Amino acid sequence: MQFSAHSSLIENLTGVPRTLLIPLVARAQASASFPLLDPHDRYAQELLTAMRAEVETFGHDAPTFVNVLWRTGLIKTLGRDFFSRAPQSPGINLGAGLAHYFQWLGNGKNTWMDVDLEQVIDLRQSFIPKSSSLCHNQAMDITLPGWWNRLALRERDQKRPVFVVCEGVLMYLQPCKVHSIIREIGENAPEGSELVMDFVSPLTVGPTAMLAHKSETGAPFVWGVHNGLEVAKLHPRLELLSQHSVSEAYGWGALWAEMLWGTFMGGPLYGLAHLRVTEP
Repeated sequence: MQFSAHSSLIENLTGVPRTLLIPLVARAQASASFPLLDPHDRYAQELLTAMRAEVETFGHDAPTFVNVLWRTGLIKTLGRDFFSRAPQSPGINLGAGLAHYFQWLGNGKNTWMDVDLEQVIDLRQSFIPKSSSLCHNQAMDITLPGWWNRLALRERDQKRPVFVVCEGVLMYLQPCKVHSIIREIGENAPEGSELVMDFVSPLTVGPTAMLAHKSETGAPFVWGVHNGLEVAKLHPRLELLSQHSVSEAYGWGALWAEMLWGTFMGGPLYGLAHLRVTEP
């Protein structure tokens, strides 16, 4: 994918922050490219238009787009289930980029916070119109210790279970930083909180990866795990509720093939882990 925009806020993005353009384009083009996976994002195309973005996609972008659209639909489903059980609990999107999950998960009772680096929050505030007093942005670097206690949660929300999303972020960070982020959640999130996060196989990580990852953003994958159980083991309060594989988006043939190679790989090439914070 090649991307250019007539905005210095966009053109100045490099490395990991620039990866926010990938899911934005995938969601904006979903109805034409992969209609069965279309999440019906009300904002994605409007954002591209507002940024006067010029996008050119190629055949090799298709798997990445499927990854984005599949996980978006799954996060919507898991989020709606969580808020049906805890309608007044808050939601947080860590490394939110230009995603707008509150359009799907807001119920009029819950609050939502989109967290990202300052340059990304500046971008959100410039191009995403404020749609609700219950949805907020917060500029923060979640790779710095102590970030959970700096979250501007309302007093009423501080002891309620939290629905935490972290998509398209952790695979670009060094393992020590990923472990720190997950442990911060494990140590601080109230009991009953749920974490939904995507992950890639170690086979896709590093310069010698067996399965190369190519992106015009220039940000390589540097962290991967075989499965969600490896994530849960990072903190004693984390319990794996379910694990999903992108092979679900490709049908039974892909699921069958993954069953065969999964024995050797230890898990999916690209997956999503759904975890709950409990008391050990």
